[in-house]
Amino acid sequence: MLKNCITCGKQTKDYSEFPCPQCNAKIARCKHCRQISLPYTCACGRQGP
Repeated sequence: MLKNCITCGKQTKDYSEFPCPQCNAKIARCKHCRQISLPYTCACGRQGP
């Protein structure tokens, strides 16, 4: 299954998915963005590494 990375927007099969600590929305991040610690911003405005 493909998911869009919340950070870079690319579709990937190699992702990690977790709930936003603030609003519980699902956040999917690709392996590359996780490895280089690019920040993400959830739809609720919460930011993370």
